[in-house]
Amino acid sequence: MIIENCTIESDKYPLHLKNINDKPSILYYSGAIECINKYKNIAVIGTRKASENGLKIAYETGAFLAKNNINVVNGLALGCDTEALRGALDNGGRCIVLLPCGLDNIQPKSNRSLADRIVQNGGCLISEYNVGTPLNKYQYVKRDRLQSGICQGVLVVEAEMNSGTMHTVKYAEEQFKRIACYSHRLVKFSSGNEYLEQNKNVNILSDRQQLEEFIQNINSELTYTQLTLF
Repeated sequence: MIIENCTIESDKYPLHLKNINDKPSILYYSGAIECINKYKNIAVIGTRKASENGLKIAYETGAFLAKNNINVVNGLALGCDTEALRGALDNGGRCIVLLPCGLDNIQPKSNRSLADRIVQNGGCLISEYNVGTPLNKYQYVKRDRLQSGICQGVLVVEAEMNSGTMHTVKYAEEQFKRIACYSHRLVKFSSGNEYLEQNKNVNILSDRQQLEEFIQNINSELTYTQLTLF
């Protein structure tokens, strides 16, 4: 795996990431990082211990985004994340993965071949940590701000209230990102989904048409970057 880096001054640095608080001054990446600025990005995230229907929905969502030329973003976790990535890759899509450690230490290790496939298919792996950086538990939560940060939208498949998925949602809210979640009636482990349904700013998805509308709203957005005043 070839690992490169780019600073915040680089044209390769994700534009939307420049607009968040606590943005990294340097990113380490493997693959085609430029695809982040070239296409729209939606984080498809959810619990590791997903229900059978949750896994099916995650896969189909990844596939649908791929067919609509949208990058699928998440953290390579087992469960919903993995299935969304597979759905995208199986349908010719690009995937962006944010890791909480150096890119020499793919986590989870069981998804190493999936990570390789992402790079080989025009996507990329990204971390704010250099090669050799040990993995600490707090880095998972810190990484979640980058998952939402590079995206135009965040889509929750299936999540309990105490799951890591909700950390990403919290960051997305702070970053004024579009947020959607599938109706809690479609999945089993869904206290997080049910909570999000109380928020009038969250798009609740119950069918394909509502997913299409969410994507249309993402596609209609213009990209703005902060200006540095001298």
